[in-house]
Amino acid sequence: MSAVALEAGPEPAAATVPQVRDDSRRRFTIAAVVGTLVASVPYLWFLTNDWSGTYNPLRGIPYFTQFYDEQAKSMIHGHLWVAPGSLGIEGFIHNGRTYTYFGLLLSIFRIPILVVAPSLTGRLTAPSMLAAWLLTALFSSLLIWRVRVLLRGAVAIGRAEAVSLGVLVASILGGSVLLFLASAPWVYDEDIAWSIPTTIATLFVFVGILDRPSGRRVLAAGVLLLAGVLGRPSPALACIVGALLIALWLRLGREGEDRKRWALPLTAAALVPLATYFFVNWLKFGTWLNGLPLADQVWTHENAHRRAFLAATGGKGYSVHLLPTDLWAYLQPLGLRAQSTFPFLTLPVQPPRVFGGYIIDWFYPTASVPASMPMLFLLSCWGLVVSFRPGAGRGAKLMRIPLIAAAGATVVDFFLGYIAPRYLGDFLPFLVLGAAIGVVGVWRVCEHRGRATKAAVVGIIAVLAIVSWVANVGIASSPTPETTQVEAANYIQEVRSISDLTGHPLAEQVTQGDVLPYWAPAGEVFVVADCSGVYLSTGYHFSTVPASQLEHRTWVPVERGPGASSKLTVAFHAPAQLGAGIPILTIGRDTILVRSAGHGRIRYVLHDPRSSVTGGSVRPVIGRTYQVSIETDANLHLVALAMGNYGTLLQGLLSGAGPGDTPVVHTQPSDPSASPGPLTVGRKVTRPSHMALCHRLLDGP
Repeated sequence: MSAVALEAGPEPAAATVPQVRDDSRRRFTIAAVVGTLVASVPYLWFLTNDWSGTYNPLRGIPYFTQFYDEQAKSMIHGHLWVAPGSLGIEGFIHNGRTYTYFGLLLSIFRIPILVVAPSLTGRLTAPSMLAAWLLTALFSSLLIWRVRVLLRGAVAIGRAEAVSLGVLVASILGGSVLLFLASAPWVYDEDIAWSIPTTIATLFVFVGILDRPSGRRVLAAGVLLLAGVLGRPSPALACIVGALLIALWLRLGREGEDRKRWALPLTAAALVPLATYFFVNWLKFGTWLNGLPLADQVWTHENAHRRAFLAATGGKGYSVHLLPTDLWAYLQPLGLRAQSTFPFLTLPVQPPRVFGGYIIDWFYPTASVPASMPMLFLLSCWGLVVSFRPGAGRGAKLMRIPLIAAAGATVVDFFLGYIAPRYLGDFLPFLVLGAAIGVVGVWRVCEHRGRATKAAVVGIIAVLAIVSWVANVGIASSPTPETTQVEAANYIQEVRSISDLTGHPLAEQVTQGDVLPYWAPAGEVFVVADCSGVYLSTGYHFSTVPASQLEHRTWVPVERGPGASSKLTVAFHAPAQLGAGIPILTIGRDTILVRSAGHGRIRYVLHDPRSSVTGGSVRPVIGRTYQVSIETDANLHLVALAMGNYGTLLQGLLSGAGPGDTPVVHTQPSDPSASPGPLTVGRKVTRPSHMALCHRLLDGP
């Protein structure tokens, strides 16, 4: 293709601003809004429902939504350490105090909310992620528009181009990793969900500074870089390098002598956030440049495999030897699994291949960027050609440093010994900028082509967008270890309904046996014995976590037989008098006790003849009756206790319970004529499970 064709359309001069027609601006705005509204349908469904059967705007995964809240409460009291044990295995112990590695930004946002409404503790993750998604929609649209103006000037937007730009917005918001992040509202995904709009906004400002630097734009860059380092540092540090490159570019006079003066303010806007990042790291971990002290994490002390991994990497958690493995995991062309049952496209069966036999800390089955987001990936490839080809115009050249910064946001992921689908979020800012350049570049080439060519271009973009949507809906739909029994049952019901319409392929994924295996490919359904339980495999591997493997955590319960669920009511009258513990339930050789944790707090303990498992402590309201749910699953060798809004407070292994062991509830009645005891325990009547879904699965079509 000739250089003339690539450069079709006017290039704005360095000192002029293209006068864009109002109808073009309006047409793009309508396309972007429509694209956002279309994408909001699957996004909101996954964020607030995700097979649960109800819409909950405060939905979250219990326990894993409170880390930012705990840090916010500490910040209110003037320090950064949190209560011991409040972060579980994710805590870092430094100088005898517990810290979280999550940034300060989202805790700062939570402070005014928790001051006014402390009851929202642990319930703000989903609203926070929705806010991040809306900001992603806003800044992606602004970035696309700025790229379009710089590459095509005042050329009017036609209907075909407007449609393709709307499809691009819809694919960013609904055909990308954002759906997977929404399916699990917990702090891990919230962290990445916020880094995406922060990085995209920074790229938007970078392009503006390169085009026409101003005090407001430099200030905006500094604020966004500061927000970035206080959030997820790795993309922000890449953007700091990008800001310094832009400052050097201006200082060298590449945009004119009159713009050299902006180099120093932009350098300051980059170095102040960098210094802040170092200072926060020093406050928390006593280190400046060495990253997270993984040896100080609670999980490192509990898991032998993590300690072996750190020994192999010199304690760093990353290594250049892991580059081939990470490159293949995230960039392989066929990183998806096609199957005959809904959702048809989903995560690969096996974790990524490990090259060289090196130890990997943790790896999940992970989709690759080209396979899961083909439209954004291919348009980004074309965007690189448009920006870096010899003879590119001024507008295209202005995209080079922002593209380098966006690509730098993904560099850390290629050296980590931790591979997970959520890290695809680090690639999204690069894909947004690259795809924006790519789609505008396509329409520059097609500007003077006929209607048939333009219709074909829109059709190709639409097909790639549909594939992206199907892939990401499938990935987000797939079960995870955090999937609840209700969600798993609704999911299997839907899979079965679609299977009945497509030749009953689900029958090939249903297996029956006496003992639940430790692992099976994702989507496999296992029926234990004569319908004593139905389980759905997530496909996750837990070979490096012995306790989780013994719990069969790769399996999610779909239906459990009679007696597996016990519903209790518990009211606390004098927690201090609980002493060493009062039993509330026994199954086999295992007993669940509730004991005093001091200062009005209580904790549940799982006790068996060999060992005990102690749950987290909470402070119950005296006299209030709490609903307590205890799941005892002999097939999973698992017991879990949840209480009211506190969520899961205890989880552990059953030492010897079998399918025939029935849980025994130790009620603690309160005598109205006497002073109440330490607590009152009652048993709620539960409806027996008829295992209807199990029988339908076994009966076949």
